[in-house]
Amino acid sequence: MASHSKPLRARIYVQATVISCGLLVTGASQAMAERPPLSAACRAWHGHIASLIDQHRIAHELDDDQLGEVIRLFYEAQSTCSALRFDEGLTLYEAIPIGPVASRPLR
Repeated sequence: MASHSKPLRARIYVQATVISCGLLVTGASQAMAERPPLSAACRAWHGHIASLIDQHRIAHELDDDQLGEVIRLFYEAQSTCSALRFDEGLTLYEAIPIGPVASRPLR
């Protein structure tokens, strides 16, 4: 999951337009005004990871030790965001080793 986080973050936070020979970042101040706060990104990651944990718990795809480690990292990221250290919290969420359920889609 972490390997895809940098391109995903770039797509979310940067608006770019290709102009003839290069790349031009359009309206930096406008993009900053339209970008949601990092606290909203923390809340979105929290909801996403919480859903994945629940899906894996139901599907029994992680053993107790794996699930325990994922939950520990999840609460560490949540606590970091709650302490207003959003960049660090987002990095922690992105590093949590969990992805979609492999055995069957639940939703």
